[in-house]
Amino acid sequence: MTGRNARFTQGSVSRHVMVMASTSALSLFAVFLVDILTLFYVALLHEPELLAAVGIAKVLIFLNSALANGLIIAAASVLSERIGHKRSHSLKQLTTSLLLMVVTVSGGCAAIQLALMAPITHWLGAHDGVYEAARDFIWLILPCAVLQSVMQMTAQMLRTAGDSRRALWVVLCAAGTLAVADPLLIFVLGLGLKGAAIAYGISAVVSTALGLYWVRRQIGLALWVRPKRLRLYARRIFRVAFPAMVANLATPVGLAYLVSTVSVYGTSALAAMAVLDRVMQFCFCAFFALPSALAPVLGQNIGAHLDKRVNAAIVFTRRVVVAYGVAIWALLLASCGIIADFYGLQGEGRDLFFAFCRIGAGLWVLIGLDFVAIAVFITMGRPWLIAVFAWLRSTLGTIPFIYVATHLFGSSGTMSGMFAGNALVAIVSIFTASRVARSFFTRRARPTCVGVS
Repeated sequence: MTGRNARFTQGSVSRHVMVMASTSALSLFAVFLVDILTLFYVALLHEPELLAAVGIAKVLIFLNSALANGLIIAAASVLSERIGHKRSHSLKQLTTSLLLMVVTVSGGCAAIQLALMAPITHWLGAHDGVYEAARDFIWLILPCAVLQSVMQMTAQMLRTAGDSRRALWVVLCAAGTLAVADPLLIFVLGLGLKGAAIAYGISAVVSTALGLYWVRRQIGLALWVRPKRLRLYARRIFRVAFPAMVANLATPVGLAYLVSTVSVYGTSALAAMAVLDRVMQFCFCAFFALPSALAPVLGQNIGAHLDKRVNAAIVFTRRVVVAYGVAIWALLLASCGIIADFYGLQGEGRDLFFAFCRIGAGLWVLIGLDFVAIAVFITMGRPWLIAVFAWLRSTLGTIPFIYVATHLFGSSGTMSGMFAGNALVAIVSIFTASRVARSFFTRRARPTCVGVS
């Protein structure tokens, strides 16, 4: 079992990175695609209140998943290092503890959100009609979000153990089930928005069951966990998870300022921003997948004290990021007119979209390297740097740059200004990650040198 699980410590490091990154990116791609399809199906009901209700529910799910993802990122670091140390006797206790933690965090967040649903939805701008539509939908979907967090945790565990194929199938099972159930329940059975919520629940149950089955088969699950050991694991996990949670909560700050700025330029600019959001999700999903894909490779080799392989994985990933980013930039430059015509972007919106394709997409090469830095911070004991740079990116790296760029270039400066600021923060983050890695390798080598002398 252990030899099979610690597979990242053997063979080609570059191949491990490519397989992990590609399967993780494909998982995200499938989730993004099905999310878009769900919105499309609800839009076909031609009731704006229902679409607004889905939007409000997505905000609540985002906050829930932001907390759960912090735990999932921490799991990649702690579990991979344990596998690298070849401590198979404690893996069952650790996997079960991780599942209990994600259920507690996600479930607790969902319970608070349900208790405060009325003030939260009204604070988000929902009038009475939207609130009535959103209430039943949210009551159905938030408990299922807990199961979705468990599913994501099981997929990360499998990915961390080197079983990226099964991890991919767990996520594809969720996406595929939802893609089939959505139109069946919404239109065929005529359940409307309630059907979308039930489809989400069915998807969560099926994929979670599959994920738990494979984790039990491939890694192991304990029937019970000793309270003392659970407390020890919780302290270790939350040292990494809490900074990641804080970092995830930074995103809405910069996004809120961006939306408020873009809205001044009218509906066409807002439409362009919505298109850009989808384009970035599809084009750069490989970057979003990097921390959870790279951390297991680094963690296993760190646990096995194979520092040369750790460094090789970092260097190779950076090269892949640059090559991939430049290729996507060239593709967007060649196709920006086609995409703008397809979505009917005109006026201010068209200018904003073109500015992103010409400037913003190029800046994403640097922003992509920042995701490599995140994996370094996670696995080398500097998790709070993730939160520091996330909040820098969403505040000093966003607000002043958008303000200056819009005054100089109008609507076309909004997105490019934001990404210019984000890229500058990324440069500092990349440099800091290099310093952290050098310091980490030096500390690890020092006892060896003393022993030899």
